[in-house]
Amino acid sequence: MASPAFKLPTAASQAPLDLSKVKALVCEPSGLLRQGIRLALNNVGIRAITEANTFLAAHKACEEGEHDFLVLNQEIEANDATYLLREMRAGKLGKDPFVVSVMLLASREEPMVRAAMNCGPDDLLLIPFAPDQLMNRLKVLVERRKPFVVTHDYIGPDRRGVPRPGVTSATQFHVPNPVRSRSQGIPQDRYNKHLQEVVAAMAVERIKRLAATIEWECNALTVSFRDSAATPETTFRSLIKLDSVCEELSDRVSKTLGHATDIITGYLTDIRKLKNTPSKVTFSDVEHLTVSGRKIYGTYTSR
Repeated sequence: MASPAFKLPTAASQAPLDLSKVKALVCEPSGLLRQGIRLALNNVGIRAITEANTFLAAHKACEEGEHDFLVLNQEIEANDATYLLREMRAGKLGKDPFVVSVMLLASREEPMVRAAMNCGPDDLLLIPFAPDQLMNRLKVLVERRKPFVVTHDYIGPDRRGVPRPGVTSATQFHVPNPVRSRSQGIPQDRYNKHLQEVVAAMAVERIKRLAATIEWECNALTVSFRDSAATPETTFRSLIKLDSVCEELSDRVSKTLGHATDIITGYLTDIRKLKNTPSKVTFSDVEHLTVSGRKIYGTYTSR
């Protein structure tokens, strides 16, 4: 028997979406829960389902598979599985950073929910849940997926409400929807072209956000020293943040823009020297970092 077509409100001239073409990945340690998820996916026509019940199996499936829809438990074998989706969104794991995803949570505790949201899932679902709940979430995501935003530490759906006064709105990206594309029969080469265009645009935005973070962190460090509020611990934390941001910025400038990164590399060297002796960092050192950081900011935020 042919898989049922998944019908959404469409124009009269459009054919119903056929989810039987969709490829799903379920990363869930509980066999009983995997069974329920499979039932929910089968009910909307999805038959191509890969299951992973260990963290290593989940990592391998995310890395090697070509899935359109991902159901991922936040914790697998006491491992933080948000890492997997964060790496996928950043383009460091898997073949499609825009896989439609639902993350499963076993706890309502605010730190757990916040950590889950920060890795970039399209939606969250609290365990236990009924199969119909997952089906309904999928239907919404196929019909109207939220646009993505990019910051220095987040890539994923835009969950913000009204922007705060004085805060610049982040650029929204209407990313490819692999579930909808697959169920509409969109040719793979056409989908890949759209994917690469959005990936390139988001990479440039990420560079801007990283450069802006350098200036922000330097300004915060300057204020801390000026107000005599700096301690070796707070200084070290700021330098660690600058180190991480600069390292990624250097890598992205080289790979995305094809530019030399001598200025960033020199800046990174200065940061690491100071990081080795945070108790000896002076206001003069911070001023030097700030001046150089503003040059980097000006270079990459004006693009």
